[in-house]
Amino acid sequence: MSESNSTESQAHPAPAPSPSQVPPPRRPPLALVLVVVLLLSAIYVGYSFFNPQSMAQWKWAAAVDALEKDNIDEAKQLANEAVELDPENAELRLHIAEMHYRQEETTEARIQIEEAIALGKNDPRVVTQAGFLLSRMGQHDGALFLADRLVDIAEQEKTIHLHEALNRRAYSIAMAAADEAATPEQIAQGMKDIELAIEYYGDDASYIDTRGYLKVFQGDLEGSVTDLDAAISYYEKARTKMLADLSPEQVENMPSGISFMDKQLKQILAVLYSHRATAHQKLGNDEKAKQDTDLAESYGVDRLRGIW
Repeated sequence: MSESNSTESQAHPAPAPSPSQVPPPRRPPLALVLVVVLLLSAIYVGYSFFNPQSMAQWKWAAAVDALEKDNIDEAKQLANEAVELDPENAELRLHIAEMHYRQEETTEARIQIEEAIALGKNDPRVVTQAGFLLSRMGQHDGALFLADRLVDIAEQEKTIHLHEALNRRAYSIAMAAADEAATPEQIAQGMKDIELAIEYYGDDASYIDTRGYLKVFQGDLEGSVTDLDAAISYYEKARTKMLADLSPEQVENMPSGISFMDKQLKQILAVLYSHRATAHQKLGNDEKAKQDTDLAESYGVDRLRGIW
């Protein structure tokens, strides 16, 4: 009997433990999890900071710093290294074109502009920046070609508002007219463009400035002064209101954000005063023209630096 019971007990395995008795799966130690997370974070941060595009931006920032210190050769070397790291970056090409232009190296600047346009294709930011740089360089045929292209992009691809593109083309025509490089037909087209932009978007001060500047070359000098008065008044009031909110101590030592905004407003006003100075000069208002010219210069008007 004992032998039979023993055999029977060996023939039947012990019952499986109930679910409540199954041991939970082992979790990885917390320290290991933290190590993995930190390692992945380090890889991500390392890639973010040390990929070619980021390194190209660092090189360009160093080039700008060298340029501001008048270390021209070092700036050019760093700019070339930036391009080697990120050769497909259209905006970087435009930055380098700007550097060459400021050194009066127009051939090198034009090469970089053409590279940027080829890389950027129909990117409205690239087309806009390239056109403005060509206008400042006095290469108005290229600038006006790009202005037409920008309007086409607005109409067909809609990656920029049409009123912005129309204002851009009108202003390109005005800059050409200032260099005596625009025909009467082009000036008339510019007036149509800016009137349509204002109809679409309203009396934006920058658009009123464009119209006022074009009126100088259309021959409507009184109308030009009226428009430019309005645009200047808008920005002067905006600056006065901003400064009025500051304490005397803040006026002496402006917070960085306010200082940046003040600089931007003064640069805009520099351009507007220079436009009105041209209108007053053509009207024979020599004293007013001089006052506006002095204000424009005190606020930093500078074709070479793009305050134009």
